[in-house]
Amino acid sequence: MHTFVNQNDKYLSAQGLITTIVELAQNRGIDLHKLLRGTGIFEQDLLNFQHAFSISQQVRLLAQFKSLMKSTDSGFLLGSQLINDTRAEAQTLIYSANLAQVLKQLSLLRMQLAPLLFSQTYIKNNNLYIYIQPAHGLDEDLYHYVLEIYSTAFYSLLKRVSASYPHCQFDFAFKRPRHIQEYEHNLGLKVSFDKPCTCWVLNKTMLRAKNPHASQLRFMQAQSQLHNQNVVSMTFIEAVCRYLYAYPSVNLEFTAKHFAMSPATFKRKLKLNGVRFSTLIDAQNKHKAIYLLTLCAKRNEQVAEQLAFYDIPNFRRAFKRWTGLTPSQLKTQ
Repeated sequence: MHTFVNQNDKYLSAQGLITTIVELAQNRGIDLHKLLRGTGIFEQDLLNFQHAFSISQQVRLLAQFKSLMKSTDSGFLLGSQLINDTRAEAQTLIYSANLAQVLKQLSLLRMQLAPLLFSQTYIKNNNLYIYIQPAHGLDEDLYHYVLEIYSTAFYSLLKRVSASYPHCQFDFAFKRPRHIQEYEHNLGLKVSFDKPCTCWVLNKTMLRAKNPHASQLRFMQAQSQLHNQNVVSMTFIEAVCRYLYAYPSVNLEFTAKHFAMSPATFKRKLKLNGVRFSTLIDAQNKHKAIYLLTLCAKRNEQVAEQLAFYDIPNFRRAFKRWTGLTPSQLKTQ
């Protein structure tokens, strides 16, 4: 049985991103009714802690906020304010013993804290690599906006739980934006663009450094509040992506069967989420190829075989299409 959240399933609390959006918009003089128009969210819903929201409602609210704010710093402002989240999920991060425990809690509670993204994490050559992907069908502009929000939130969290100033490299798989000064102001100077994929890189020594705000009692109190809650594991898109990453040679029919759907139903479901099967399988093959070529130092022939390419020139052409680079160029970058 596959357990995942559909885009219209209601499980999200108003606390967290939704409340932060509303609060920041009101502080900027944006009319609440104008902000909520077309989102399916009503003012009374925000005051009812029993009311749940869907990912699609959160996305519509976020898009509306971005449009109404009309500023290049709004995503970074949202991200920096998320550190003030008072929910038990967020408190387990703040009071964790060290960054390793923070990342574990983030992984367990990501669908409550950051449901629009998912990650794959590796440790290699004294570094921790966190590869970021969208967990929901987002248009390119909104996805970049979401990356601004959660990169800033992550960096703010690092600064909160680190005894010394944290050094983090942010690599983004899109062109250098015009508002580069906002990235450097909010994420530091180690920011790069036009990379094959989006990745956050930390030195692994940070993982065990003591959190100056750690409190075992407060951590356990926050966890006890979550004890009886149903933990949501992933979105439908993330579930498909993780399956394709594990089994790169499968086609649409096999994938649909894995999710207990007919090919036609599976395609309709992908379309409702705003993605195509070919796009997802290309993205997972790209990420797996980059991981094998760089962190595992595999030869082209080995990577091609693992991705079910039995013709090296075809693999090189596909890799160039995915990344704009040849495998050799990637290794020397």
